[in-house]
Amino acid sequence: MEGFSLIGRGTADRDKTLKERQTRVDQFFESNEQRAETYFVTAELEKAVDVALTLGRPLLLTGEPGSGKTLAAFWVASKLGLPKDHFHEFQVRSDSRAIDICYNFDAVSWFRQSQIASAPVEKSDYIEPRELGLAFGWREPEMTLPHVVLIDEIDKAPRDFPNDLLLELDQMKFKILETGRVIGPPAVRPIIIITSNSERRLPDPFLRRCITHHIEITFDTVKEILKARLAAYRKKVPGGAKDQDLVQAGATFYSGLSALEGRLSRKPTVAEFWQWLILASEYPDSTTVDLVSTLSTPRGPMIEKLPRINALFVPSDLKVVSNG
Repeated sequence: MEGFSLIGRGTADRDKTLKERQTRVDQFFESNEQRAETYFVTAELEKAVDVALTLGRPLLLTGEPGSGKTLAAFWVASKLGLPKDHFHEFQVRSDSRAIDICYNFDAVSWFRQSQIASAPVEKSDYIEPRELGLAFGWREPEMTLPHVVLIDEIDKAPRDFPNDLLLELDQMKFKILETGRVIGPPAVRPIIIITSNSERRLPDPFLRRCITHHIEITFDTVKEILKARLAAYRKKVPGGAKDQDLVQAGATFYSGLSALEGRLSRKPTVAEFWQWLILASEYPDSTTVDLVSTLSTPRGPMIEKLPRINALFVPSDLKVVSNG
């Protein structure tokens, strides 16, 4: 295997360097649909999913960033064998409105056309369905399969956003303000999965309409996630005689970070950690630091000597982790 550095090779063999760079990216990158195939599901999460499916209520998933909340929605769609056009993802922003997930009215284009047209211009020609609109049967009145709607990171939204969705989440319908047309309820109730990093508390009326489950990051959970991600990597890059030991050591180290809660400015997510773990294993800086044995002892000065550990922790946090 060639050295890790790409940028240090200069322009002498640019095409070869860029080709290797893309090869490395492809080894680490997977789409959410691909990751859902090896998604680790606890028995508790599976029970919560079954309750939400049975009652037809939205599933609200909470947990720290990187705990797999978003992937859970892709896993549900995959397990139910639903086609890709039945999966809709709405990424909540700080300026999101409830109407944004229902439909979009191009008011500017409608107004412009109204100024030049000789006859009244129908507003309905400038309205397009969004995620909930599609899931509620806007274009599919004879729906036979449910749609999955992922509302990701709802805690980023303005305070009124969750409360403005109460009717939609309860009755699975909404009215288009510009035309008065009512969309929904659909023949098949959609599956709605909502995620939150718990950056702020959600209103009680909203919570009462959801089945809530908190994803805990335990030692066993981390171990299973690392095992799944490493197995997916090995499909592309064979090898790994010590992978089992690496997974055990990695889970020990990452789980041990919980003891430093409050002392770290930012704890790495599991996703960040597994990528670093594979990188450190595949591209060791030297033979003087044993990755497995060092990670098996979550504290100690040798941690600062691990390959590219500064990509995982800022210097002040690395001092905390090393010294305990």
